[in-house]
Parts: sequence; C-alpha cells; structure tokens
Amino acid sequence: MPFAEVNKRGFVDQTFQLLAGTLGASRLAFYSVDESDNLYNFVCRRMPSEFLKAYIREMHAFDPLHVRHAAHKPDTVVRMDYADRYAPPGSVGIYRDFLGAFEVRNTIDLLFRRDERIYAGISVMWTRDDDTPTSDVFDLAEKLHGYIDYNLRGQFRESKPEARRAAMATLHLTPREAEVAELLCCGRTNADIADFLQIGVSTVKTHLIHIFDKTGVENRSGFVSRVMQLS
Repeated sequence: MPFAEVNKRGFVDQTFQLLAGTLGASRLAFYSVDESDNLYNFVCRRMPSEFLKAYIREMHAFDPLHVRHAAHKPDTVVRMDYADRYAPPGSVGIYRDFLGAFEVRNTIDLLFRRDERIYAGISVMWTRDDDTPTSDVFDLAEKLHGYIDYNLRGQFRESKPEARRAAMATLHLTPREAEVAELLCCGRTNADIADFLQIGVSTVKTHLIHIFDKTGVENRSGFVSRVMQLS
C-alpha cells in the first residue's frame, strides 16, 4: 500500500478511536462521496459484513441520512432521531427495521463538505450493547465535527470526475472496461454493475480480471487506490 494511503488509513483509524472513545459508539464507517452522491471506499470498524453488503446493494435507497437527502441542507451532523426531516416516513420505517435487525438502536452521520459539496462522511452507530446516546453526546459530535473536518481536508485531495476519467485513460482500458471501472469506483457490486450495463455477472467478473491485470492490482480496493493516486 502506498505511503499516502497508509497515512489516510491511519487518520481514519485514529478518528474512529476518537469517536468511539468520546461518543461511546461501537460501530463506525467512513466513506467517500462521488459527484453523483454515491458512497464508495468504505472503511469500517466492527461493522458486520452482511450489513455493509445489504446497505450497498439495496438499503442505501432507504437511508434517510444518505447524502442525497442531506446535500441541500446546511446540517453537518444528521441524526436518525430527526429522520423525518430528510426522507418520507415509509423509507424511514423500512430503514429503522433494517437497523434493528442488526441491533443498531441509533445512528448519526458526520458530513464533510468542500466547495459546498459533500465529499466524505462518517456513520456513527450505537448498538444495543452501547449506552444510549444523550443530548450531550450529540452536542459533542457537533463539536468534534469541526476538528475532524479541518484535519480531513489535509488528508484527502478532491478527486474531480474529469481527473478520474483522465486517470482511467492512462490505464488503457477499453470503453466497456472503463464503464465497469467507473462503477467499481462508486462502490457498486458486481450484480449492480451487471444490472446497470445490462450484461451478465460473469462478464463483469471477466472485465474485472482484465482491469486488475492491466493495472497491476489484486482487488477492488487496490484498483480504487491506484485511480486515486493518478487523479
């Protein structure tokens, strides 16, 4: 892993320790946000893999705290307690049931903006084994946001879509491989990519093999890191 990527992961891990220690939440997830408000590059702490898979595949569409709902509001910390401010009651109910199935009793998202666009966020989740968060805890989250925001800007460069596409071009991908790679960078699963491009999952897997071979990486995270280095 390149030195810059090690630094970024180290920053995220330190931020997780800070939030877990001060807010008393056991599950956390850092994510990047692309220009279409898709979440990608998840880094998680004590997050069940099945939760993340279900979220990426379908449940993100019901998440009232997703950036697509908060993008046009000034809030820096969005709370599940106020979910009805961001999404219809039907979606909120479905998502609350999803959280409950994984023993999550409450959650907030810290949202980070640059040039008025959300480019990253951190989900903070309290499970049934955690102490119930109080108003003081939520106030502390608001205060910590400014500190994290300041330091986050120094760790993560903005990756504009034009820069990412230019990076793709340097990798000599075919047009179809570039389409698959773009969706991969947005955090889409193989099934999602297949549905979007109207091709088979086996075809997606073949494209990924060629993409990884051309870029000299072994997996999805390695490819995303490679593109970020070039963009």
